Amino acid sequence: MPIAKTPFSVQVLLREDEIASGFAAAFARRFLDEKFFYWMPASVSAWVELMRAPAYRNANRALQLLAASDPELVTLWPQADTLCGLGCGEGSKDKLLLQAFQQTDRPLAYTAVDFSQSLLELALTATRGSAISVRGVKLDITSDDHLQALARQGRSCIFATLGNTLGAFDPLRFPERLLRIMRPVDCALFDGEVFDRESTLAGYDNPTNRRFAFSPLASLGLTEQDGNLNFELRPGQEGIHEVAKYFVALRDLEVRIGPTLMHLKKDEKVFMSSSIKYDEPVFFALIERGGFQVELRKKSADGKFLLAAARPR
Repeated sequence: MPIAKTPFSVQVLLREDEIASGFAAAFARRFLDEKFFYWMPASVSAWVELMRAPAYRNANRALQLLAASDPELVTLWPQADTLCGLGCGEGSKDKLLLQAFQQTDRPLAYTAVDFSQSLLELALTATRGSAISVRGVKLDITSDDHLQALARQGRSCIFATLGNTLGAFDPLRFPERLLRIMRPVDCALFDGEVFDRESTLAGYDNPTNRRFAFSPLASLGLTEQDGNLNFELRPGQEGIHEVAKYFVALRDLEVRIGPTLMHLKKDEKVFMSSSIKYDEPVFFALIERGGFQVELRKKSADGKFLLAAARPR
């Protein structure tokens, strides 16, 4: 049934000045956390471009797997009336799920959750018309207090962590943290990329993804002439693997972040958050270890992407 478009609002638990201070502190310790890749306008623009790029297979895999699984999810969760997208990005994956429920005359309320004001606005704009209501929450997902603010939504809430986002939230701890705010009537969706020694690195070391990975540095005025951006595949020992990335300065550099002038010496490295990949059994085991019962296990057509639908155990 058609739903009238209405204005949306964003609840702010994390202020821009707090983000700016955190960014300066992160650069000072030479490690840029995942969240800073979605903050500046240059980063958001690069992210949206990446989501549309054919070379970035993960976005296509995530969308195709979710679309193929939507009918089963709608049947699996007849009581759901709310979708909470954790790390919603530009909203493309959450929109698919909202549309699936809408097409069965069971439209959901939607809460978009992200660190980035710009991405929240994109997600809420994209999903408006596919949900009964939409709202945004701007927060730091690593804060337990912020996460607690998402509890008790609707009669039954689907908490969706999609787009291989679980790896950015700490796959060893996040399922358990999420479980603490959930009721027995709530449910959860997780997805993740399967590690492949032959193809995983190629999916990241391409021009479009390099632009996205470089974007936090570009926002500081740095260019690729100032240093090299490196990607490394680091296989893990317990079924959790990573694509690591870091910048190496080619000369002495000065970077201004707000009122602070920082110096980066030649050959000094700035490390960036890694992208996490999984062995298939380990992905599902991590969710179960966090206190969930996995009700539905799905795999993409090429076997490179996984989806888990789960309930509190």
